[in-house]
Amino acid sequence: MEEKDWPVLKGERCTLAVLSLEDAEAWKAGEDEEQRRWFEFPGPAPMENVVGAICKWRDQWQTDGPMRQWGIWSSGELAGGVEIRDRGDRRANVSYVVFPTFRRRGVATEAVCLATEWAFRNLAVDVAVAVIDERNAASTAVAKRAGFTFEGRAERWEYDESGPCVRYVLHARK
Repeated sequence: MEEKDWPVLKGERCTLAVLSLEDAEAWKAGEDEEQRRWFEFPGPAPMENVVGAICKWRDQWQTDGPMRQWGIWSSGELAGGVEIRDRGDRRANVSYVVFPTFRRRGVATEAVCLATEWAFRNLAVDVAVAVIDERNAASTAVAKRAGFTFEGRAERWEYDESGPCVRYVLHARK
């Protein structure tokens, strides 16, 4: 897929667009303790890790890989990111992070809705899956507001984090 064909998804509160290397500083600046807590990062990410992640995300678009990641833009600023990962079983994992300044404004919910709608239209998936640490009330609230429903405990193979996780799902509308 050519870069010019990479989708830009627009909502009322945010726009999703694929990150470029020029966005690395803004991504790093948005990182905070809460983000590190839920994704279990040992500390602030070195800039080379941020650049490497953006390169990997762009490569997945370029090669039509199973992962699709967008930056979330709100009020002209990078507000976080949302990722769809095709699991190959007609399900796609969705994960999201919103930077501190943009939390509790509906940005994450809208970004998740935009990304999952895109996945249902463009990938061979019928179900979006959010695997969330059971103690992460904010992420659980985002999933629920986006229309996801509780399915049960997540299987250990579904996540890398150490805490107990649960699975929320959203089925494509027929």
